[in-house]
Amino acid sequence: MASSPLPPPDDDTAAAPEARQAVEALWQALSHDAAQAPPPTERDIRRMTRAFGVHGDHCVVGLIAGDRSQLIRESAHVLTSLMRIWAARNLSAGAVWTELDRRTQVGELLMMLNNTPRRRAGRSAGRALGRPWKIQSTKLP
Repeated sequence: MASSPLPPPDDDTAAAPEARQAVEALWQALSHDAAQAPPPTERDIRRMTRAFGVHGDHCVVGLIAGDRSQLIRESAHVLTSLMRIWAARNLSAGAVWTELDRRTQVGELLMMLNNTPRRRAGRSAGRALGRPWKIQSTKLP
């Protein structure tokens, strides 16, 4: 098994803030700025969504090209652009985190149901449905 490549010199994980603190600080700044500004026009919304799309494209290019530093930079831009959109529409970041947590919990529940122990073959012989709750997909809802 090949070892993972070493991070580039600009990827200083020792000095990096905890992810939660960084995201919360970014959200606080963006939501504060959005609260102070007048409601966004449709032109502002189009501009924000275009920036989100462009940075998303650049993020994918960095992934395909194997350019770790570009992927890091563009990922930060994508998150910032997405949070700007949330703030412009007065959408709580907490609502999004709650939805992600709900999906994770449902996915874990489905995995537990899928991995329940099976009965011995002799006991369930003749039954067409030994586990009717068995989930056929691994995709989260």
